[in-house]
Amino acid sequence: MDDRLLKDDEEKNRAIRPVTLRLPEAENSIAPKRRQPSTRRRPLEIEAPPVRVSAPVPRPRLARPVPLIYKTLEEALEGCREKHPLPTETLCEHTPSHATWLSTQLKQVKTRAQLEHFADSLSYRDLCMLFPTLAALKRRDELAQIQNLIRLRACHYLYLCGWLTLQQSYPRSSVAEALSDLCVILEDMRFVRDSERQKNRRPIPLPVISIGSWRVIWSRVPLISDIALPNSRHFISDIAGEIYDSGVDLFDFYLRYAIFPDLPLGEAITKRYNELVSGISANPLLSSDFFDRFRTPGH
Repeated sequence: MDDRLLKDDEEKNRAIRPVTLRLPEAENSIAPKRRQPSTRRRPLEIEAPPVRVSAPVPRPRLARPVPLIYKTLEEALEGCREKHPLPTETLCEHTPSHATWLSTQLKQVKTRAQLEHFADSLSYRDLCMLFPTLAALKRRDELAQIQNLIRLRACHYLYLCGWLTLQQSYPRSSVAEALSDLCVILEDMRFVRDSERQKNRRPIPLPVISIGSWRVIWSRVPLISDIALPNSRHFISDIAGEIYDSGVDLFDFYLRYAIFPDLPLGEAITKRYNELVSGISANPLLSSDFFDRFRTPGH
């Protein structure tokens, strides 16, 4: 009986014996719930094209400020007048010393290359001295050198200087011949320039601008050779006949061609024009030119 009791006690002890259980952690023991797909519409995602980043453009270096030659507008205008004088202004300033200086420089010229170099070195004021110096000289070799300078520097400004000199020194033959030669060169240059313009585009006529009475736009003064060459024997008659046949006012014609009526050339043209208007030119015996042949000098 004692043995049974002992066995029952052992069985009871075995049933009550504690058991140690190792459970997983709480976080790992609960499985995450699966998210239900959302019924909301997601915004449409568009992939933007890759942006190309160009190399940085270097900034231009700022130029150094140029010091002003003239501080005011009045000084700038005065400087412009000094560098680009009108032909009438330069001719009024011409003195015999200018002709002496030009003749001295030409005596040192011996070759064609030296003459071309000297012609290129002449300023506008020097160019304006060529025709007045030509009117004062008489030797053929000196006249030929100045005529060569005029040919090498042929331009419209030089024509204006020669045209005004001829009006003052009329009827100086050396000036008339040099001016005629210059007109022929300028006509050839104009023909080439007009031909190039016709190939590229049509020329646009310049507007007529009124700048006041007896004020001339010198850049628009046409060549007198459009009517007659200055060395022509009928130069005065051709000009007077052009005025008479065209019916234009005498002083409007003078303004267009920059003819000064109080200079010897203008006086000769006016005299011949009045003869055409009065009808005296129809009878050569009544013309003033006819009586001038027999008039005693000084009377």
